[in-house]
Order: sequence, then C-alpha cells, then structure tokens
Amino acid sequence: MEISDLNVFREVVESGGITRAAERLNRVPSNVTARIKKLEEELGKPLFLREKNRLRISAAGEQLLDYAHQILNLAKLAIEDIQERKPSGSLKIGAMEAVAATRLVTPLMKFHSNYPEIELNIETAPTGMLIEQVLSGQIDMAFVADPIPDSRLTISPVYKETLVLVSDLSHKLIRHPSDLTPEPTLLGFSQQCAYRTRMTDWLQQGNTVAKVIEINSYHTLLSCVAAGMGVGIIPQALLDHYPFRENIKVHALPPKWRKTVTSMIWRHDSLKDSMEAFGERVEKNF
Repeated sequence: MEISDLNVFREVVESGGITRAAERLNRVPSNVTARIKKLEEELGKPLFLREKNRLRISAAGEQLLDYAHQILNLAKLAIEDIQERKPSGSLKIGAMEAVAATRLVTPLMKFHSNYPEIELNIETAPTGMLIEQVLSGQIDMAFVADPIPDSRLTISPVYKETLVLVSDLSHKLIRHPSDLTPEPTLLGFSQQCAYRTRMTDWLQQGNTVAKVIEINSYHTLLSCVAAGMGVGIIPQALLDHYPFRENIKVHALPPKWRKTVTSMIWRHDSLKDSMEAFGERVEKNF
C-alpha cells in the first residue's frame, strides 16, 4: 500500500467522485480509477459502492479512511519536521579539560539557551581518548589538540593555542631542557594527552629523561607546580583564568613547541543537526 494511493483514495471520498478527484489531483480519471482498484485488490474488499453514476463509500472504505487520515497526516508532519532541520534529541560533546574550562563556556551557555530541550552531555578526557570515543560513537563530537588526519573524521580547526612551561617561583629561567634538574619531574595527564606528548618530545631534544606524575585536573597540576613538585605545560589561555597565577613562574617554549591547534572532530557519517548548531556557536580564533 502506497501513501500516494491513500492520498488518491481520500481525495475521491472528499470530492465525491472520480472525475472531480482527478481534476484536483491533476490526473486523468482512468489513473484515479486504477489507483482505487489497486487498493481494493490489496485489501480484498470494495472501498466504494457503485450506484449508477455515483460512488458511495463502503464500510471497508470508512475504516480505511480513518487510517488514511492518520497516515497522511503523519507523513506530512515527518516531512515538515525533517525539512525544518530543527535540532533535537541529545548531544554528547567531549573536550580536553583546558578547552572545557576556557573556550567552551560561552558556546555551551548560548547553545543551552537556544535549545533547552536538547539533552546536552559534556565529557572531559585527553585527546587520544576523545578521538577513540568519537570513532566508536560514544560521543558525537570532540575538541582535541593537533589530531592526526583520519579518513573517517571531519577535522575543523577552531582555536590557536600558545603553550607555556610553568614552574614554582624559585625555579631558574627555563630556555632549554638542560635548564631543568638532572632528573626533572614532569606533571601531566595520561599518555594520551597531546600536551604531555608535546612536552616529552621537547625534553628529548636535550636527551632529558623525566619522572612523570600523572594529574587528573589542571587546577591540581598548577597547585602542585606552585608547591615545587615539578614542571608542567599548559595553554596560556588556561593560565589567564587561574586565580593564583602570581604563585606560578611562566617560561616561554621555543616556537616549534609552543604553537598548537584545537580542532572540532566528528565522524563523516554521523553528523547531526545539533552538532551543526553547536559548531555555529563556537567563536573561532583560527
């Protein structure tokens, strides 16, 4: 049973005959008649009682008419809803903690204000883990640092970040890995953190091997740095939001190591209207 056949049937009922229905549908009467006969054959019952030159709807026709109204109205609503492309449902966003604490505050507020009916979920994790979660479908989109090109992903650069090295106030100026202690302590996130990888790569330039203490949050990392427990690498934007910045000494990294790009990523085959709507509220500085 085709929706177009139901539409013809309803028009015949409302018009009171084949000829009038054909005029309204811009069809020839023979086509309308063929559609009605097709429906009757599919249902095994007559839909109209033919009395001389008049058609009168049958009991089976009355039954079908109720369903036809419901089906055609639902089809119309489905088309209108899809064409409107109004974001709905849920949206799962992943982000590095530094990005979630700085860059995403405003777009999250704007998005929730414009689409309060959407269930919004935010998860923070290191870059490597976020990429895995996007690929596996656990989250819809993510904000990650310097992602490696992947044929399954769309990668849209959004933020340029400047990374800085931080230490306690008593530490001497750090220009090179050799300015650190012989066996320095590195404070950072897990091995899947892009910034930790950046720092370990920088240390290797001076053949320096560091002891690593893994930290779960940037505020904890900065507190440990201020206490002299080690050095770390963070985005300058995060340090600008840290309330105890005067307890931290900042060291510039060489140009090769200080620049990083945060990108939005999502699977090519999983783009949703809500993801596009959120992306429109991200103010890029790229």
